[in-house]
Amino acid sequence: MITRFIFLLLTLTLSSCALLSPQVGQQTLQQQLSQIDSWQVRGKLSVTSSHDSVTGYLTWNQQDGDYQLFITGPFGQGSSQLKGSDDSAELLLPGWDKPQQASNAEQLMLTHMGWKFPVSDIRHWVKGQPAPGGHSDAKFDDSGLLQELNQHGWKVRYSRYSNQQGFWLPGLIKVTGHNFRFVFSIKEWTING
Repeated sequence: MITRFIFLLLTLTLSSCALLSPQVGQQTLQQQLSQIDSWQVRGKLSVTSSHDSVTGYLTWNQQDGDYQLFITGPFGQGSSQLKGSDDSAELLLPGWDKPQQASNAEQLMLTHMGWKFPVSDIRHWVKGQPAPGGHSDAKFDDSGLLQELNQHGWKVRYSRYSNQQGFWLPGLIKVTGHNFRFVFSIKEWTING
């Protein structure tokens, strides 16, 4: 009787472990992530540089190539907004009467905030995959989940993966490079179509 109980307990434990991690492999997981073009994440963002450290709450909406980032908390009163597409971007900070525009988000962030923030790469990195169009050095765990990525002078580390609407997505992303450290602690994923 005790042997049966122990066997049943072990079987249930092993079955539940299989539900907690993907068993499909790296290539399949990366192909699945490439299908996600429209999504929203909400969570906490902290940015550390050699002369400053700020924390705020981030909502990022991505619709194919178009994005909107809302950050509340660290930049004075109100919220900041960054929105754009592959060929234009717009930044609005608290206290500004109108948004500033540029051909890309990276230029806006560097000019007005002093941040080298790789927006075009991060929209891929946040899902747990390398950005296309550039060399990358990626390390995956035994389940095929991306654990560490080096790309364009940035090091990205991933943890706290969970199954979100059928996709394995990270909950904690740490990006370091170019004298900056960005930490995304994602509280909510929404996949749109």
